[in-house]
Amino acid sequence: MRLVHFSTKERKVIKQTNRFYFSLTALIFFVVANGLGAITQLDIPIRAAGYGTAFYEETARLYEKTHPDIKINIYGSPRIDDQISVQIMDGKLPDAASAPYVLWPQLIKSGQVLDLTPYLKQKNWEGDEVWENTFFPGTLDVWKVDNRVGGLPVSMACWSIFYNKALFREHHWEPAKTWDEFYVLCDKIKAAGVAPISIPGVSWLYADAFFRFAYYNLVGAQGWKEMLALKPGARTATPYIRAAEVEQIVISRYAMRGWQGETHTGAEQSFLLGRSAMTVSGSWLVNEMEGKLSNTFELGVMNFPLFKDGVTDPSAVHIGSDCFFVFNTGNPDRVQKTIEFLKFLTSKGRATAFVREMNSPVSVKGVALSSYSQRMQETAKLILNAKEAFAMPSTMMLSAEVRQVIVDLNSKLGSQIITPEQYGASLEAAASIDRNVKANPTHIEYRHTSLGVLLITVVGIIVSGLLMLTVSKKFKQTTQNETQKQDAYFNALNTKAGLFFIGPAFLVYAIFLLIPALISFSWSFTRWSGVGSKTFVGLFNFKWLLFESDTFWLALKNNGFLMVVPFVVVVPLALGCAALLHYGVCGKSFFRTVFLFPNLLGGIAASLLWLTAYQPHGGLVNASLVALGKLIHSKTLTDFDGFPWLAPQYLYTSLIPIYIWMACGFNLILYLAAMEGIDGQLYEAAELEGVSKTKQFFSITLPLIKEVIIISIIFLVIGGLNAFEMVWLLTSQSPGASSHTLGTFLVSSMFNDFEVGRASALAVILFILVASVSALVMRGFKRGDNDA
Repeated sequence: MRLVHFSTKERKVIKQTNRFYFSLTALIFFVVANGLGAITQLDIPIRAAGYGTAFYEETARLYEKTHPDIKINIYGSPRIDDQISVQIMDGKLPDAASAPYVLWPQLIKSGQVLDLTPYLKQKNWEGDEVWENTFFPGTLDVWKVDNRVGGLPVSMACWSIFYNKALFREHHWEPAKTWDEFYVLCDKIKAAGVAPISIPGVSWLYADAFFRFAYYNLVGAQGWKEMLALKPGARTATPYIRAAEVEQIVISRYAMRGWQGETHTGAEQSFLLGRSAMTVSGSWLVNEMEGKLSNTFELGVMNFPLFKDGVTDPSAVHIGSDCFFVFNTGNPDRVQKTIEFLKFLTSKGRATAFVREMNSPVSVKGVALSSYSQRMQETAKLILNAKEAFAMPSTMMLSAEVRQVIVDLNSKLGSQIITPEQYGASLEAAASIDRNVKANPTHIEYRHTSLGVLLITVVGIIVSGLLMLTVSKKFKQTTQNETQKQDAYFNALNTKAGLFFIGPAFLVYAIFLLIPALISFSWSFTRWSGVGSKTFVGLFNFKWLLFESDTFWLALKNNGFLMVVPFVVVVPLALGCAALLHYGVCGKSFFRTVFLFPNLLGGIAASLLWLTAYQPHGGLVNASLVALGKLIHSKTLTDFDGFPWLAPQYLYTSLIPIYIWMACGFNLILYLAAMEGIDGQLYEAAELEGVSKTKQFFSITLPLIKEVIIISIIFLVIGGLNAFEMVWLLTSQSPGASSHTLGTFLVSSMFNDFEVGRASALAVILFILVASVSALVMRGFKRGDNDA
């Protein structure tokens, strides 16, 4: 074979030609792969709660088939709200989002979330109607702020009263049309030995549904808007008091016993098991109870009763919607593409698919009644026949003051602790405070001056005392001799070597913990909602917490309870059990495993387990107490049937068994490990001297494991001050002021009220308290050792 030789110039031409063809091939491949254009990826996080993300992902894939230049990234989790809030604070806006607990009102006002009004004037996906006219009445009002439509509704919920059709037919009961008829109906049900209605008291929204519908019926759409806008006098007017009276009568007379501590799933299950004839809920009940509803159970749907002098249309319904929000990303092309996808999502075809797949109503008109499941038919008829609808005010649309008072007083209203007039007056006062805060944001009402000064003084004494003791200890050190100087020389070398080894670790620690902590500390001197610019307010947040906030002092009291009770109960109990195992109780390995098991679950899993156990009806705790009471013929124990352990007044009492169950095992293992490290010859010598086991424990065991006990107490103290997840979950993430801990108050301020500056100030106070109390405990025990 003859080899061909090319000149340098020829080789250069060949190389350039190859590069050209390679670049052209790559360009063609890129263009084809991208559908003859660049791919736009839309980022849409959603809250993966009741309906999950599957339907929305399916819709995205269908849209991508006809729009190959668009890729839609839909993702979600049950806690996506917090993630979105953090993204917004960082300035990293997604294209759209669906999550209820984000500060949408401020985002809509600031323009970071688009006003959808002009887009809704466009044609819908099918092109046969104006887009806004394809939605049911009231659904576009859910997130309307200053006449700006911020949220686009997709799924829809209709609040109603569900009833057991078979039970009604058996007793010849008829659904009520007016409130007077409803009271008569409940009296008949009660006389038949059945609880008229099951209501979840742990979540205030359910009991409040009676109030909302009654009030809207009395004042109409305009009065409803004025009340939500905090119109002065609206909450002390006669319609408001009458509506509160309805809620009080329904709950106090006819709610199932133990309603204060009932969760919404517990109330629904009580209804399905025949313990109550009715329950109040949204249309999501059918979706949630899928698989739990027997084929023979006949589910009836009753709209809320009316006043005879009500001003609204009798067909009016109370609705709510899960909405999508479009962010103003500054890129008109991305915004328009997001809008087009949402048009497809709210098309009649996808609306019909949603109804069939999710077994839920939808905010879009045009879905045939036949598309709804048999159990959803009656709810669908209520919606389709409604000439008027009003939206439930989203939690984030209510002011922080008003929302907290509703949460605090709802249970008291239903339990007749306060009157409807007092309820209205308290909410009017909260609305007045909210108006005053808007007018003068830095004003402080000094309600707790003495307590605030006392706390500052006590912490100051602790800190200054510890500093003085440390300084005095330094002054007591004697002059070092030559040997010590020589040692110091080598210690200096060791210090440098130590810094060399710990330097990288400390750098990582500083970047991921210290620097964010310092940034958070700087936020505590500002007023900031996480949206827009920060305003420097100096010590205002600290003064507000210490001198004005009732919730702060109630939370601190609860933290004190959670510090003292575990110390008083857990430490002695764990020490006693550890001593028994140490001295040779049969089955030591088995008991170790049993006692340590709760710690393997984790705080969240354990809290959810106890949430179920504490259910008033069917919960393990009440069922066990009642069974034991019947066995030993104790009326005291049998009276625990339906006892509301999770009601605000009993919540912290119910935490004691949980703390014992969770903390005792860990501390037991800690103490037992320390005991087994003690030299056995000490016990042998004591036995030869005739010392009893009890005296051995107090004279040998206890002094030698004292350091371990100190550490465990510090853990308990820190745990008591940092208590969060247990209280947060047992109150359905909406604790009243009397149920808050500093941890839940911090999270609520940050992610519910979006008071970032206030939450940061609370974090600083919490850090100071934890550090001060821990240092005091350690110093106290060391001082005891020195005195000894």
